[in-house]
Amino acid sequence: MTTFVDLFCGAGGSSTGLVNAGYELLLAANHWPRAIETHAANHTRAEHLCADVSQYDMRRLPKADVLWASPICTEISPAGGRKRRKAPHGQPMIEGFEIPDAALERTRATFWDVLRATEVWRYKAVMCENVVEALDWELFDVWLLGMHRLGYTSQIVSASSAHLSGADNAPAPQWRDRIYVVFVREGMRTPDVAPRPAAHCEQCGEVEAVQSWRNGRQWGKYRQQYDYRCPSCKRIVEPYVRPASSIIDWSNLGKRIGDRPRPLAAATMARIRAGLERYPTDPTMVTVNHSGHDGRAVPVGAAPLASRTAKIGDGLLVPCGGGWNTTATSTADPMRTRMANPKGYEGLAIDPFVVTLRRNGGANPIGTPLTGVSAGGNHHGLVVPYRRGSAKPASDSMLTLDARDSAGLVRPAVSVEDCYFRMVQPEEQLAAQRFPGDYIVHGNKGERTMQAGNAVSVNAAHWLGERVAAVL
Repeated sequence: MTTFVDLFCGAGGSSTGLVNAGYELLLAANHWPRAIETHAANHTRAEHLCADVSQYDMRRLPKADVLWASPICTEISPAGGRKRRKAPHGQPMIEGFEIPDAALERTRATFWDVLRATEVWRYKAVMCENVVEALDWELFDVWLLGMHRLGYTSQIVSASSAHLSGADNAPAPQWRDRIYVVFVREGMRTPDVAPRPAAHCEQCGEVEAVQSWRNGRQWGKYRQQYDYRCPSCKRIVEPYVRPASSIIDWSNLGKRIGDRPRPLAAATMARIRAGLERYPTDPTMVTVNHSGHDGRAVPVGAAPLASRTAKIGDGLLVPCGGGWNTTATSTADPMRTRMANPKGYEGLAIDPFVVTLRRNGGANPIGTPLTGVSAGGNHHGLVVPYRRGSAKPASDSMLTLDARDSAGLVRPAVSVEDCYFRMVQPEEQLAAQRFPGDYIVHGNKGERTMQAGNAVSVNAAHWLGERVAAVL
């Protein structure tokens, strides 16, 4: 079996992915005790090293076939090379949850540790994962040349976790643009690491899409620097993705906004209102505190989550506690769950029919007999679509009936206070990174969120590991 060492292992996304691809983990290293505690709880047969890897003697690592590393340093941060602003002493960087200094000061060690370990052990293959901005680092070419001098060829892969999958490897339901730098020894076959996600082409049908770069670029982010095209007709196609709704715990809709003991921040409320105006019936994901993000709402059933980060930054907004049904059904079918709001949140666009207002009455075509009538009034209502009438409350008198088809009932506007809202929980964050449902994660809520946000997507490591294994 192919063996590997995982430097800067974090909570274990990379380790779990490679193990799923058939590798054997010998040792996992990280500087943060909480991450090592989590990793060791799930990868019980491997050795674990909690240390500052930059100060570690690489000769003490076990001999392995492959090295996986996810390095980063302040010079190549997504902040464009600017030094990360530190919080005042004792103030947590993740709102509401204290995170140990070690986890914040050194979330990953540097690229140079990859060179040091490879110089000693001359692995058959080395795989590195990082943010796309790593390629803007002014010393990246120097680091790459160092690996070439050690006798390796290299490939740089740009891909989103939402597009990486396999027969037994589901994609991650999140947009997560990363680069993967793959090294193999000179003389070995070059692994095929080009992403080819499944997509539908209007002209050719089901295809394996290929990357198409904009303006001569060879790396970058999806929809910014590259698109996917049909390999035959060259049309731009959209690869299949898993929606965020697939990992949401729908038994927890959160709290009604109007019932919250403490009001939400003004900026959060503004984003919620904007999302509600755009998607008044669908549950949406609203980004509330990611820096550099406008918080635009996205329906959870239409797209993956935004990229996971170390912040608690996404909120689930559910209009009226679940009134997001948009699929038309026959009145002969059972009604969907009713909301407690007396306004109601479903409309009708159909032929004239009779509604029984009492005793759980349903709707029946006007060509059928009425249900039983008792001594009280207001048993039945006649609904007739009308073309020229203006909108009126259901409590008002009907307009003159017309024999022509027209509009039905119009759903009234949804109040923000009637919506339900909560933050995305750590367990959902982990599911978005494709961790298995029984994965053990230690720490408080902030620490679990940080471990999920910093992790490598399990499906990405699995996908890359399979392709590298094919040439070992």
